[in-house]
Amino acid sequence: MKYKIIVFGCGFNQIDAERAAAVLEKIGYQSTEKDFETDLFLVLACSVRQSAIDRVMGLEHRFNQIKKTRPIITLLSGCVLPTDKSKMSKFFDIVFPINDLVKLPVMLAQKSLDLPTDYLKVRPSYRSTFQASVPVINGCNNFCTYCAVPYVRGREKSRKAKDVLAECQALVAQGYKYIELLGQNVNSYQDGRINFPKLLKQVDNIPGDYWLSFASCHPKDMSDELIAVMGKAKHLIPYLNLPLQAGDNEVIQRMNRNYMVSHYKNLIRKIRKAVPGIAVSTDMIVGFPGETRTQFNNTAKLMKEVEFDMAFLARYSPRPGTAAAKLVDDVKPAEKKRREEALNKILKQTALKKNQVFVGQNIEALVTEYRHGFCFGRTKHFKNIKFKSEVDLTGQLVLVKVTSCYSWGLRGELPKVVVILGTTSAGKTSLAVKLARKFKGEIISADSRQVYTGMDIGTGKDLEEYGKIPHHLIDAELPKNQYTLAQWQQGANAAVKDVLQRQKLPIVCGGTGLYISALVDGYQLAQASEDKQLRNRLARLTLKQLLARLKKVDPKTYEVIDRQNRRRVQRALEIYYQTGITKSQQAKPQKPPYQFLKLGITFPKEVLKARIAKRLKHRLEKEGMIEEIKKLHQQGVSYQRLEEFGLEYRWVGRYLRKQLSYEEMYNNLEKAINDFAKRQMTWFKRDQEIEWVSDYQQAERKIRKFLSDKG
Repeated sequence: MKYKIIVFGCGFNQIDAERAAAVLEKIGYQSTEKDFETDLFLVLACSVRQSAIDRVMGLEHRFNQIKKTRPIITLLSGCVLPTDKSKMSKFFDIVFPINDLVKLPVMLAQKSLDLPTDYLKVRPSYRSTFQASVPVINGCNNFCTYCAVPYVRGREKSRKAKDVLAECQALVAQGYKYIELLGQNVNSYQDGRINFPKLLKQVDNIPGDYWLSFASCHPKDMSDELIAVMGKAKHLIPYLNLPLQAGDNEVIQRMNRNYMVSHYKNLIRKIRKAVPGIAVSTDMIVGFPGETRTQFNNTAKLMKEVEFDMAFLARYSPRPGTAAAKLVDDVKPAEKKRREEALNKILKQTALKKNQVFVGQNIEALVTEYRHGFCFGRTKHFKNIKFKSEVDLTGQLVLVKVTSCYSWGLRGELPKVVVILGTTSAGKTSLAVKLARKFKGEIISADSRQVYTGMDIGTGKDLEEYGKIPHHLIDAELPKNQYTLAQWQQGANAAVKDVLQRQKLPIVCGGTGLYISALVDGYQLAQASEDKQLRNRLARLTLKQLLARLKKVDPKTYEVIDRQNRRRVQRALEIYYQTGITKSQQAKPQKPPYQFLKLGITFPKEVLKARIAKRLKHRLEKEGMIEEIKKLHQQGVSYQRLEEFGLEYRWVGRYLRKQLSYEEMYNNLEKAINDFAKRQMTWFKRDQEIEWVSDYQQAERKIRKFLSDKG
C-alpha cells in the first residue's frame, strides 16, 4: 500500500505532513509521488486563505477520475474550518482534525498501535534529508479577526524544551543543514522558566555546521531579550519574517493585532541594529473590511519607508467562523487587486535595491534542488539563487559568487580558485606572490613539508617574498608529528572557504601533486587513526620491505607514490591496515563546489636544471640550510625522521652524521632534486586541465580571462 501527501498551506502544514508520514509508515504504507500507484491520498489544507481551499476543491475531479479505475482512500486534515469541512466531506472518505492524527490508524484499520497520544510527540518521517521544521508550539491565543488558526488548531500548547532540543540535536547529528523552529506564534513559547529566547539560545548552542531560523513572530510579543539573542547567535541566519498585515493603526486594531505602526517601526530599527544586514520580510493583507484608500496609502507609505526584502501579499477573503466574517467585505475585488499590485510594485523596487548589495559577493547558500545543470537554493538571507554546476550539490551549504540579481532573487556562479603548480625551483612562490598582489589574493601552500615549523630553507618557503600577502597552511605542525594528506585537505578546504568569505581570491601554490589533486578532485580520504603499535611495527621495516608490501596490497598507489619518501609509503600502508581500504580504492571523489584554474609554470629541461643548481648552491652557501637542519636535530627531530622528509633533509642529515663528504652530499642532493622534478612533471603531465605558462604576463592574462568568464 502506498500513500501520497498533498500540502496546501504554511510551514506548519509541512510538519503536519512529516508526522502524518510517520504514522502511515508505521502501519505499513510507503511513500510515492505518482498518482497511478497511490492507494491513499492525504490532503493537508489551510482555511486561512481562500486560494488554498479553492485548490483543495479542485481535487474532486482528479479523485473521481482515479476512482473510476481503482479504489483509493482520500483523507483531509490540516487547518480546516467546519464550513469548509462540510463542503469537502462529500469527496473525502475521512475528514479529521490534525490533533487527532494519532487516531488515524484506528480510523483506517481499527487496530491498536504503539503511538503517542499527543500530536507534538509524534516522531516525524522527514521529507528531506537536509532541512527540517521542528514545531515548538501549536495553536494560537491571539484571535486576529481574519484568522482561522485558533479555531482549527486550538489554544497554544508549548512543547517540552527537552524534546525540542533532543530533536534538533538528532537532526544536527544526522547532518541536517537547516533547522526551522516553527509555531503559529513562537514568541509565546513557555516551558516553565524557559521562554522562546532561552529555547532559541539552547538550540543555537548545539555544535555543528547548520543554519537555524524561526517563524512565525507576532510584533506585540517581539521582546528585547529575543532581539539580543538574535544579535549574538552563531547559527541563526540573518533573516526574519515579521508579519505587519497593515500599515494603518485603525486597520491594525480592527484586525485585533494589538500594536501600533510606531511600535513595529521601532522593532525594525532595533532588529537591524542588533543584526546588521538582516533581511526582513513581512505579510500584508490588502482590502480588509473597511480599509479606505487613505488607510491603504498609509500601508504603501510604510512599505516604502521600511524597505522590506520580501513581502507575502494577500487579498482579504472572509473565513467562516472568524470575527472578520461578520464584517461587510466592502472592498471590491478589482480594488483589492489594484492595491496588491501597487504594493507589489513598491516591493519590486525595494527588493531589487536590497538584492543589488550582494552582487559581486561570495555568500553561503543551501542548495535545495538540481535541474538541467543548474543548482537552485536559498542564501543565508533567504534569497532565491540559481547557479550553474556540473555536479548536483543538493543538500550542501556552498559558497556562491553573486553575478547579477533581479527583484525576486539572485544569479550566481561557483567561486573561482587559482592553482599555481610546477616542479621544484620553478619559481611558483614568486609568481603566486605577484599574482596575489595583482588580484587581491591570499596564498594557500600545497607543499607537504611547508606545513612543518622550522623547516624553512629546505622547503623553499621564501617567507620574505610573501611580504604582506597572507598565507595559509604554513607552519601548521611540529616536525616530530605526522601531518596527513587528510589533515591538509581539511585545512585547505577551510582556508579556501575563509578566503572566499572575505571576498579575496584563493591562490593555491605548491608542487605536491597529491595535495593539489586531493583538493581539486575532492578525494574522499579513508581516515586512519593514530595507532602507535602499528606505526612502531612498520617503523622496524626497511623502506624496501615497506614498498614490497605496498606493491602487493595496492599496486596502483605503488606506481604513483614517491618511493623515496618513507613517510608516505608507511602512511599508505597504515590506512590500508586500519581501514581495509587502499588509497586507490577510496570513495569516489566529490569535486568541491569551486571553479579551478590550474596554471603550471615550466621551463626547458636545461633551464630548469640550471635553476635547480643555482638554488641549491644559494641555499647551502648563503641561506644556511645545513645550520637549519642541524638545529632541527638539536631540537629533537631524529635523523630517521629527517630521512622521511626526503631530499635536502635526507642528504644533509647523512652529511651531518658523517656518512658522506660535503661533495658527495652536494652531488647526490643535486641529482635527487633533478630526479624529483622529473617525477613531479610526470605527475602533472597526466592532468590535461593544467594550462602551462612560462612567465608572469602569460599567467596574468589567463587569470584575468578566468575571472571575467561567466561560470
